[in-house]
Amino acid sequence: MPATPAPPLHLDTVSPVNPTGANVLCLPGMFTGSWFFQKLLPLIAARGYPAFALSYRGHPPNDVLASIGRQSLTDFGRDAATAARQLDRPIVIGHSLGGLLALMMNGRNLTRAAVLISPAPARGISVFTPRLIARMMNYLPAFLLSRPFLPNDRDLDALLLNRVAATDRKAIRTRLVADSGRAARQIALGVFKVPARAVRCPMLVVGCEHDRFMSLRVADHVARKYGSPLHVARGHGHFLFGEPGWEEQARVMLDWIDRLPRATRDPMSEVRHGLGRENPLPTERIRSIPLNSTLHERP
Repeated sequence: MPATPAPPLHLDTVSPVNPTGANVLCLPGMFTGSWFFQKLLPLIAARGYPAFALSYRGHPPNDVLASIGRQSLTDFGRDAATAARQLDRPIVIGHSLGGLLALMMNGRNLTRAAVLISPAPARGISVFTPRLIARMMNYLPAFLLSRPFLPNDRDLDALLLNRVAATDRKAIRTRLVADSGRAARQIALGVFKVPARAVRCPMLVVGCEHDRFMSLRVADHVARKYGSPLHVARGHGHFLFGEPGWEEQARVMLDWIDRLPRATRDPMSEVRHGLGRENPLPTERIRSIPLNSTLHERP
């Protein structure tokens, strides 16, 4: 079956006044959008890296898709690959679903380096825990029939927001959107294989101690499989950048990027289509930029 054509997409970006590093592309997980990284982007830009965060098709501020339940990992991967090509092989920070997409892109030489935060795994590593199975059983019809789904408030609080301050959870829940049952099924079944030998770019894996959605065990197995260092975010759960103390974990990730070989983290060419570098913004501002999402597959 041919992949679904990509609708128009958007990037949020914060660009340093004097960029000194390669572009950094942030890929969110399910139910969220580029806004998940709204606190992180200015910190990335403060280090000299033009910072971008992608919203996949059907995720705000993009238009709602009636067919969101049928979107596949391939479809979301096309969105991420489009951004990566236009940003000249960026360093990628991927969360959850975005971590799996970053891993897949790394295996296709579309990234310079990657930070995988609570990553969904490729084939061979199971995501299942007794708690996750019990909470997700209510959504089994959506998984099997490729329907949109969004966990209810109790399940969101138990699995995704368990380390978010109780006073902040409602505001976050109101921003979450229904996502793809098909993509969730593909993650659960380990549809996509990424051989260790295919991954040639540096990777850091970040696992969260109290993550009940993509457990620390999953992150540990991903790090071991690909020979990557594992950083354990003690005291944190799945929704890292909405939790108290997230700044220290961001510092660890950005320090790792700063220690990459100069040839990896330095800019090598201008960003195409006028994104980011030609008209730099002060680091405290965030704007949304249309992304030309026409995909030209490499042979």
